[in-house]
Amino acid sequence: MSLKLAALSFAALGFLAGGALADSISPDSFSADLAVGESVTITKTVTISAGGPSDALIDAYFLIDTSGSMGGVINAAKSAAGDIFSTIATEFGAGVAGGVGVFSEGAALPSVIAPPGSVINQDVTTTTANVIGAINNVTLNVPDGGGDFPESANTAIELVAENASWRPGSNRFIFAFSDASSKGSPDADVIAALAAEGIQLVSLDFGGGAFTTDMTELGAITFASSATPGSIVADVTAGIVAGFAEYETVTVGDLDGGDPLIDVSAICTGADIGSCIGDSAVGDYDRSTDRTFTFDVTFTRNADGTSVFDTFALVDGGIVASEADRFSGADVAPIPLPAAGWMLMAGVAGMGTLARRRKSA
Repeated sequence: MSLKLAALSFAALGFLAGGALADSISPDSFSADLAVGESVTITKTVTISAGGPSDALIDAYFLIDTSGSMGGVINAAKSAAGDIFSTIATEFGAGVAGGVGVFSEGAALPSVIAPPGSVINQDVTTTTANVIGAINNVTLNVPDGGGDFPESANTAIELVAENASWRPGSNRFIFAFSDASSKGSPDADVIAALAAEGIQLVSLDFGGGAFTTDMTELGAITFASSATPGSIVADVTAGIVAGFAEYETVTVGDLDGGDPLIDVSAICTGADIGSCIGDSAVGDYDRSTDRTFTFDVTFTRNADGTSVFDTFALVDGGIVASEADRFSGADVAPIPLPAAGWMLMAGVAGMGTLARRRKSA
């Protein structure tokens, strides 16, 4: 399925952070004392809300063409990138990370993956000021001015997909900005690199449409943009908000956060519609209504020591909600398991957006 990202229109759609439309996992915390070799199984309920999420673990990488033909629109492209990222960061807070890179005629080569004159100017970081600073530092004709019009967007996209420090469980996006047709890595290689990391490509075309044609062949969500940052942001957000509407798999996991002391495994026991297959609920789901899924989650102590980590609700492999788990250290006596589960504490967990299956970075 295609991944989309709503970055501006959350207020109108009711997607305000902390609002009622939050995907959740219940119970939102769990604590137990386990001896080495002991296990406990509890039921976790995942609710995927109607309408859309309120928080997200999002990695947004911005790739900007700096060739000479971008002279009339480079500032508009930088403003658009900054506006899009700032809006995402405002709506989703600490869950957002960003990165910035540039490309031109010959810059997107494996030998220039590191600064200066590189594809990756700022690796993925949660420090918003560093992302905005890197966007502001994008400079026309750096690393080169182009000259043959087709620019190395394909190679740049592939290199960023393969080399950026994507966070485990993040919802990943590359925003590419250009006014020219693309050259470089074969389409099949770029598509494979995007798929391997579960990245959705979004393109903004500042030219006559050739860039849109090339990015469409890569599976991008494409936009023809004016030089007005406000209209660019509006176009992007209006077009990609619909991607929250559909998803295919729901599961629960710790993304290896409990290792090495606590092993975590899950079995799907109930799906709103569709079916349970192993650890996942699988079906053609949408957000027209709240949907509820249940999982038996088993914690097994492998070694002594205090272990504090999160267990996540994962939609198409991306984190949409989290809950806190705590297991005390050595020499503790096991607590009998009540029928309803172990020490449950009420609360609201909220992290929500959609993504394809992610592999750990």
